[in-house]
Amino acid sequence: MGTRRATGESSVLLVGSAVNGVFAYVFVAIGTRAVGAEGFAPVAVLWTFWALSAAVLTFPLQHWVIRQMAIDGDAGGVRAALPRILGWVAGVVGALTVIAAVFRAELFGAEASWVWPALVAGTAAGSGYLGMVRGLLAGAGRYGPAAAVIGGENVVRVAAAVIAATVSADAAAFGMALLAGPIAGVFRPSVLPGAPPATPPDRALLGSAGIGLLLAQIVLNGGPPLLAALGGSEAEVTAFFAALALFRAPYLLALGLTVRVTAPLTRLVEDRRFEVLGRITRLGAAATVAAAAAAAGVGWAVGPAVIRVLFGEGTDPSAAVTAAVAAGCTLALGALGLTVALIARAASVALSASWAASVAGGGIVLVIASGWPAVERVVLAFVAAEAVAVAAMTFAGERWLRAMR
Repeated sequence: MGTRRATGESSVLLVGSAVNGVFAYVFVAIGTRAVGAEGFAPVAVLWTFWALSAAVLTFPLQHWVIRQMAIDGDAGGVRAALPRILGWVAGVVGALTVIAAVFRAELFGAEASWVWPALVAGTAAGSGYLGMVRGLLAGAGRYGPAAAVIGGENVVRVAAAVIAATVSADAAAFGMALLAGPIAGVFRPSVLPGAPPATPPDRALLGSAGIGLLLAQIVLNGGPPLLAALGGSEAEVTAFFAALALFRAPYLLALGLTVRVTAPLTRLVEDRRFEVLGRITRLGAAATVAAAAAAAGVGWAVGPAVIRVLFGEGTDPSAAVTAAVAAGCTLALGALGLTVALIARAASVALSASWAASVAGGGIVLVIASGWPAVERVVLAFVAAEAVAVAAMTFAGERWLRAMR
């Protein structure tokens, strides 16, 4: 009965994630066709800011809430930490908004209006809101409603994009459509009842997870703005973004499924079943490397053609770049699983250190390849950073296991 229930819960989360991913492609396809590959560039940059805010707010918040509720048995610890959570959200929103405002011309174009930093602020705040909603739902075992929020986020965006394309074929209109996503969480539950926790919540984990996931999403989604900053053309920026949009599909599916595994992994930690955790880590890392090699071959063979079909002419990079993006996104998928495992173990230092090493590895490659064309430099640094992340978290997981025995 338990296995059947877990399968059903995982299936509904998979459907929600699939809907979210498909409608993300639909949003990009509508936008690139309505305003063109070059005109969509500022929306692609805003999308990157949204992905960063989702990484540092939505993902850590939802998994922190799920883990805390698995330990406490209710939402008492979450309620006790609410002021700190709100402060964390406000700080992230403010930081991203300042970055978007200071570098407005470089990121969104010389003639960009102040609406773009405002949109960055709105999407970041929405990311924090959705993290709490999804965490409370999943932590209470309400996976159906959690799946509806996950899937509904981009459905709402596509509905708003259709209106934008009909009323005003303007990039800012599609930015406002992106802002609409958190409407999917309006049926949020009230803060669930719970007594004060016996031990204080591990608030440090939230900050460490946020920093680690921020770095993870900088690695995964930072390519388009980095390419723009290094002098890549608007068409190259959109092509890189389109390749990421295609090969992130498994990652987007896995993002929804991770809400189902955080609580079981936390219980393995609480029950001190360390051998099981070790096998999961080692098998996951090995499977990631093999899958990345296979993804590179598929990306080389059919990636550019698929991108042209999905997003239109002029949106496809070269076969070599496409293959590298496919491999990097597959490595990112494995890194996601290793990240959730470290969150379940409350290995906050290992998590943030692993992603710091990843960013450093990518930066070193970027410097070494300084004489290369901008797009090749960025994609090579992307693959290197994801590979370092997988290696570092695998090593950190093994060290944690040895220390706990």
